[in-house]
Order: sequence, then C-alpha cells, then structure tokens
Amino acid sequence: MNSEDMNSIFEQINNLKKPVSKSEKKTVDTSNNTLREILNGVSEEIQRVLEENNFTQEDLCQITSMSQSNISKILNGKVVPKIETLQKIASATHTRLVISFENFEGDD
Repeated sequence: MNSEDMNSIFEQINNLKKPVSKSEKKTVDTSNNTLREILNGVSEEIQRVLEENNFTQEDLCQITSMSQSNISKILNGKVVPKIETLQKIASATHTRLVISFENFEGDD
C-alpha cells in the first residue's frame, strides 16, 4: 500500500461521524421535547383565540392571506412559525402576541 492509499484511508476515517453517547442523546431528546412542548403551546393558543373569535382555519386564511396548508402545519406542530407569522395571526384574532421567558419550576 502506498502513501497515497494510506492518506485516503485516514481521510475517510477522519470523516466518519462519531457515535453519540447516551448523555448526548438525552440532551438532544430533552431539547426536542422542549421544542415539541413549545409548539404544542403555540398551537393551543392559536386554537383558543380562533374559538374565542368563532374563526375557522379558512377564516384565518382569508384574513391573514396565509395558505390553509401553512396554518394547518402550524396548528399540528409540523413547522416552527416565524414571529412575523404569529404577529399576523395575533392581529387577525384581535389579540396581542406576548413572548416571555420564565424560570423552571424550583429555580430561583
């Protein structure tokens, strides 16, 4: 085996992905769960203001000029909506968009 072949092998080895440790997997799972909880909360809030205004998804589409597909994806937690999109929904539903950061339970 010549040095060129050896260099090629070492390059391939260096490009291999490192296995994810169990502690790293837990961190990833936690962040995915947190994002899922946030998206679920956003969806629940949008559903709530739609119900309060007696709006359907179609009504929201017409008022915001958003596609029904996009609204459905937001309500089903399939996409992370931009703040501008949430503001558009808030305006359409006569509500104010509020974003806050809160301490975790038990943290001071």
